[in-house]
Amino acid sequence: MKVDMGSDHIVQSATKVLRALEILCASPVPVSLEQLAARLKISSATAYRTVNTLVCAGYAKENGRHGGYVATLLVAELSAKVSRSFDFQSGIRASFRPVGMKFGETITIAKIDGDAAVYIDKIQAGASLVFFCDVGRRLPLHIGAAARCLLSYMTDEEFEFYLSRELEARTSATVTDAEALRRLRRDTLEHEFASSVDEVDIGVSAIAVPIFGPNGIPIAAAAIANTTSSWSESDRLERVAVMKAAAASVGSRSAASVGHVA
Repeated sequence: MKVDMGSDHIVQSATKVLRALEILCASPVPVSLEQLAARLKISSATAYRTVNTLVCAGYAKENGRHGGYVATLLVAELSAKVSRSFDFQSGIRASFRPVGMKFGETITIAKIDGDAAVYIDKIQAGASLVFFCDVGRRLPLHIGAAARCLLSYMTDEEFEFYLSRELEARTSATVTDAEALRRLRRDTLEHEFASSVDEVDIGVSAIAVPIFGPNGIPIAAAAIANTTSSWSESDRLERVAVMKAAAASVGSRSAASVGHVA
């Protein structure tokens, strides 16, 4: 890992700790305090504080009577979680790409990040629809199909807390009325999908479904979008059914993956 230690935008002590963890993970034998200090080009006292930070956090331990320090299995557990995260996202793409190809439309994947939905993937098929929801973009949880789908599956307490703030409008079609959002939430929970028309971009409609994790809790939402004029009511119903089937497929893949890991 190469880090610009002169940057004003990093915590330099944190980079030392992370570099120390890399050294412990890469070493086939315990690493002494002196070796760690030499590798990091710091004093023994600083090396002790650095490795002790890892010990206190559970990522390193002293190697008993043989001396030196080694990484703990907590590092492996963290690595497994990251690996499962990548596997899960791959499963999402595998399940929803055929949907995009079937309709020649764009699929976006969003997850909750605080009080917003952040778009983590975009699967394009056919003609590329240009609209707001590109990877990395964020939307308040009440705006758009994917974001509101995620909002709907919050607990009652979390949902009402979100509604207690002043809600911004992105377009003239954005729903900001608390009672209207409550009705939309009830519909989403009953029918397991959310839809939007012109809420994010004028002229763009979307349908979103929840993606459930192994514990049965929604951890993402997938949305399909096209120009509003492109969909008839029967088109919308067809997409709802196909999107739900794809979301169920993600759940099956995830469960199989967890069972395999176990």
